[in-house]
Amino acid sequence: MRKATLIAALVLAGALLGAADADARRPALPSMVQEIDQLRKETNQIRRTIGRRMYRTDFSYRTVDNRAVRLEALIIWTQRRKKARGLTPHPDSVWTRLADCESGGVWTYNGSAIYDGGLQFHPQTWNSYRRNSYPKFAWQAAPYQQIRAAKRLRRAAGWGAWPSCSAKLGLR
Repeated sequence: MRKATLIAALVLAGALLGAADADARRPALPSMVQEIDQLRKETNQIRRTIGRRMYRTDFSYRTVDNRAVRLEALIIWTQRRKKARGLTPHPDSVWTRLADCESGGVWTYNGSAIYDGGLQFHPQTWNSYRRNSYPKFAWQAAPYQQIRAAKRLRRAAGWGAWPSCSAKLGLR
């Protein structure tokens, strides 16, 4: 009985060590594939934030060793991310309607003495709710960045952060 248990333990340990060795031998994803994956995630996250349909993904670039194929995928996803950053939200989006009310739908609005951006952020509010990688002022930020900050503000303060327009649109 003890021999059988000992043999079973040794076989199990050998299998586990073999699996660990196999994992150690498996090459990590090359940096270009990781970069493409990151671009794909960022692009689709931006599109999701502004209410646009996400891109379907063809993962063939992961399995092809040809550098030219991977470079082409990298270029495509770089272009898509750049285009997504400039997109305005879906016209039926609550954020588009709120921006239409607040600033006339001009996401780069900087005409007020205090408030700026499409959703009319006060500079202190913008600094509190923006991410560190975002521009210093709301009017310099892309619409998706303003929406992300606005979603954080809405979770903290509710629709009352935009008192007249949220009431006018029936949001509160």
